Amino acid sequence: MIISGDDPVSKGAQRFEVFTGAGKRREWPPEVKASIVAECYSGRDGVSAVARRHGLDPSQVYAWRRDLRKQLRPRGGSCLRKSRKRSRSCLP
Repeated sequence: MIISGDDPVSKGAQRFEVFTGAGKRREWPPEVKASIVAECYSGRDGVSAVARRHGLDPSQVYAWRRDLRKQLRPRGGSCLRKSRKRSRSCLP
């Protein structure tokens, strides 16, 4: 049941806004990406906390980590787990 005063068609739309997020894609320099990824491997915070601190989605940080591992593999480097804890280090 539509009450005449609540009918949006009779009032007419005043304004229609669509929010699609932060807007333009952000460009992250390789040095900044490396710094953010290094924070993840420091052992202090997990990926989600680091991503949140930098205003990123955790999946983006995971993708950067994966890309770093792919870049290090041909050079003989790797990201090794130091212990059973969350502490890791990347070795060139």
